[in-house]
Amino acid sequence: MTRADLARKTGLLLDANLLVLYVIGCYDPKRIVQNKRTNSYTPEDFDLLVDFMTQFRQFATTPNILTEVSNLLEGVSYQYGLVLAMLPELIKEFVELHEPSHPIMSSKNKEFIKFGLSDTVFCQVVEQSYVLLTDDFDLCYYLLNNGFDALNFTNLRSGYLLL
Repeated sequence: MTRADLARKTGLLLDANLLVLYVIGCYDPKRIVQNKRTNSYTPEDFDLLVDFMTQFRQFATTPNILTEVSNLLEGVSYQYGLVLAMLPELIKEFVELHEPSHPIMSSKNKEFIKFGLSDTVFCQVVEQSYVLLTDDFDLCYYLLNNGFDALNFTNLRSGYLLL
């Protein structure tokens, strides 16, 4: 996928883990390696994520992802919850895409059983010309094998994808 391909997309959709990385990195990149949810990432990964995000004019999320991110951040105790308090400001420009749960669970039952609800919603949203950036290998390759645009962050951070 080239920069030109990315520019033709409606926008970028981040999975919950990468959105948590984004929020904690915006708070303090040094905290990335100290947090149990993000300690597999580095401050350089945060910089890479932010740089990659600049290629898009629109960002999307879903209520499912925001719920996961909120739950993952609520246990971040330093600074008395200021990290979680940053979330509304950081996503205020994101488009929140609402996909009713029952129809997705029914129409994409195979995906729902394999990936769960949040990731099945991704399967629906990428059909609307969004690119998914995820650190979930299985989901990424499932989407790619079915003709949708998804990028694995590990490939991006290893330099495998040079955009």
